[in-house]
Amino acid sequence: MAPTAKTEGLLLRCVDFGESDRIVHLLTPDRGRLTAMAKSARKSMKRFPGTLDLANHLEIELSHPRRGAMPYLERGRLLSPFLGLRALPARYALACYLIELLDRLAPEGGADSDMRELFDFSLGALGAVEQSRPDVKLRVLLELRALDALGLRPELRHCVRCGAQPRPSLPVGFHVGEGGVMCGPCGKRVEGLLPIHLGTLRALEQGLRLDIGRLDRLALSSQALAEADLLVARFHRFHVGLELRSEEFLREVLHPVG
Repeated sequence: MAPTAKTEGLLLRCVDFGESDRIVHLLTPDRGRLTAMAKSARKSMKRFPGTLDLANHLEIELSHPRRGAMPYLERGRLLSPFLGLRALPARYALACYLIELLDRLAPEGGADSDMRELFDFSLGALGAVEQSRPDVKLRVLLELRALDALGLRPELRHCVRCGAQPRPSLPVGFHVGEGGVMCGPCGKRVEGLLPIHLGTLRALEQGLRLDIGRLDRLALSSQALAEADLLVARFHRFHVGLELRSEEFLREVLHPVG
């Protein structure tokens, strides 16, 4: 029998394969994103007793049948189902959105400290959503925090061209492709800048520093929220490259019609 290893996993995606198997995509604290084969998962209630659901936090046991092959998920024990995510459509929609973002962008391996930080962020973010009444502000701030945890933190304080801090008396813009803010002089001849107020940038910086369970306490004016929403959406799309499947559902529940 192949040697086994135990770790934790956050279920990002699960796809039926063949007559009884499932391919699972997991985020782990030691390997980053991991794909494994759960043999007979649709039949074996003993090995997988209701554990292979989206966003479940699991203790997992993996085996490696041969070098370079997809590992097998031998067992899964439920640590937390985040049941509160299912209590409100907006919670579930935001959780699905964050999970899909992680599934798209999380690396397969990396420095141990980075992988642990990303995993801890993911559990903390789902816990925060579970206790919230989600709105656009929470989505924007959690999405920004997710990008930061994935190593894609935008530069919000210093000009990405000259390194200077933008002055309040001059226009400020954000360049998505270069990943950060541009001061007035550097941005004069640059196309595609998103105009943004310094107050919005400072609020986003604060959102990156706050305890993840206290993001709802950050005050944003309607103008600042609109600017932050556009900035984070454009920055996210630049890195993901397409619209996530969960985006439309999230828009519908956060912006109900009528």
